[in-house]
Amino acid sequence: MAKKIWYSSPLNLYWNELYPTQKKITPHLTDEQIYSGFKYTFINKPLEEGESSENRELLLTGLEMWKEDYTRELLHIFFQEKQLKEFLEKIPLSDLSGIKTYLYQTGKNKKVIYIKAGSQKNCVVYSFGLHIPYETDGYAFSFNIYEDKTLELFFTHGKQQGGLTDKFYPDLLKENDAKSITLAKIFRLAINTIAYMKCFPECVVDGVPKITIDRNEKRTENNITFEISEKVAELETSGKSIIPHFRKGYFKLLSSDFYTHKKGQLIFVNETMVKGKAKTVYTSDKINSIKSFDEK
Repeated sequence: MAKKIWYSSPLNLYWNELYPTQKKITPHLTDEQIYSGFKYTFINKPLEEGESSENRELLLTGLEMWKEDYTRELLHIFFQEKQLKEFLEKIPLSDLSGIKTYLYQTGKNKKVIYIKAGSQKNCVVYSFGLHIPYETDGYAFSFNIYEDKTLELFFTHGKQQGGLTDKFYPDLLKENDAKSITLAKIFRLAINTIAYMKCFPECVVDGVPKITIDRNEKRTENNITFEISEKVAELETSGKSIIPHFRKGYFKLLSSDFYTHKKGQLIFVNETMVKGKAKTVYTSDKINSIKSFDEK
């Protein structure tokens, strides 16, 4: 019997908890009116005991993501294989500066309003929901890249919400606690997902992949599926399943004038030897009898 296929859903906190609770109380209100009510409450309601202003800001940012979703504007990305998520979580951000530059240059400019500061900034915004096969909670990401190339990320995963900037990412890599490791993985997953889409457009397919178990997800027509590129993985068949073996590497912006025809492109740099030849270097068993230049 074929394995049943199902996918995680993003923004569960809003779709499965906040929205149905409010809809039950006020069934006559439209989604837009419910959104406006939530926004007014989040901005004006006094902080509860143990609640911080940062937590309230995260709720507001997630609310904007939810609005994008119910107005059918949010991009939904489906990973054809679960291993792709694990792969993108691990890819080091060796050229984060180059990736930010590329995304800023190729993205759409928007104005982001900061309620508390009473100001707005120009930036490039990327927002998307991420569906992973055989997981319960999907991810929702929204990150802004400003003119000075500072990157600010917001995410929601189930009931977990968080935010950080690229300035603090190096600090996470120095820590070994579970929270820091998880945040670093989420940060890489968000950045590398967009880098993957930009680098391998031939692997981006319109629509939703095959799903055999309906979980009543809120899906729009703005759906794409990520297939696995042969440039990052070799696919092996084991019985009826296809097992991807991913290669080590990282995304890089070609910024040098050396790349005459490819300058400005985002590429995947493969760190492993593929279809190459290896040479074995033998060491003499008399190596200890050989004196170095400094010893002579």
